[in-house]
Amino acid sequence: MMKDNNILKSSLSKGAKIILPEDNDPRVKDAILRLQDLGFNIINPSFLKEKKTVYKDIILKKKFTKNWTEKTLNNFLKNPINLSFIALLNGDVDCSIAGATVPTSEVIRSSLRIVGLKKSVDILSSSFFMVSQDSNIQYTYSDCAVIPEPNVNQLCSIAYEASVNHKLLSNTEPKVVFLSFSTMGSSEHYKVKKMQDAAQLFNKKHPDIICDGEMQFDAAINSEIALKKNANNIIKGDANVFVFPDLDSGNIAYKITQHLSGYSAWGPLLQGLNKPIHDLSRGCTVDDIAAISMIAALQTV
Repeated sequence: MMKDNNILKSSLSKGAKIILPEDNDPRVKDAILRLQDLGFNIINPSFLKEKKTVYKDIILKKKFTKNWTEKTLNNFLKNPINLSFIALLNGDVDCSIAGATVPTSEVIRSSLRIVGLKKSVDILSSSFFMVSQDSNIQYTYSDCAVIPEPNVNQLCSIAYEASVNHKLLSNTEPKVVFLSFSTMGSSEHYKVKKMQDAAQLFNKKHPDIICDGEMQFDAAINSEIALKKNANNIIKGDANVFVFPDLDSGNIAYKITQHLSGYSAWGPLLQGLNKPIHDLSRGCTVDDIAAISMIAALQTV
């Protein structure tokens, strides 16, 4: 269970109405009971069925339902995940956590269609909040679940949203590194240049956030290696937000950290949506579901 009492207390103080629509899954059922015991306001998904007529009218105003048959519409509204997102859009709940029983792609598709992106961003991305067993060490990995080959602008957006999440969850200043197989020009390659350009763009757009790169992981995390590889290193081996060059590296890295180093991986935390929606890995545990629910509650306005 989440050991970070600061997150627990802060998320409880929000009084958020949380919905976990996949309550037919035993893990979700157990997580709901655990959250309720802690004092969280968990909305019963059966409530959604009572408002189907209202939700149908809401969804018919969306462009993506244009030319849908009645059968297609009804099938869409039978899905409790879709209903939970409409409830979120309508203000009946404050956050939704789903994905224990369906692929990430399904959660993303419905969240984009129904809730949409914030005006300030143009892409949906994700991050994982990585927490050591004693909760004393916390990192953010991004993007590990959504964008296969992010371009320079997308990497900049990913880094910003991940840094905001990291500050909220860890209550520490984000120190962002754009990762590569090169450290500050030690290699020449178009993939290296992409990370260099992304770091430069990020520094230009967000000069108030500490950032460095392109950089190899060891130089980002080890002060001695950082000094050897680049004496002008800004972060000096103390990075806490890692921006990966592609989905392969990000996804592999968080799973290695989780399964070989024993870190808890809270996510995928979806970034850029108008309302707090988070995805669950289909391999999630009860602890994961409870932790991600708390994070969603913390993010409510």
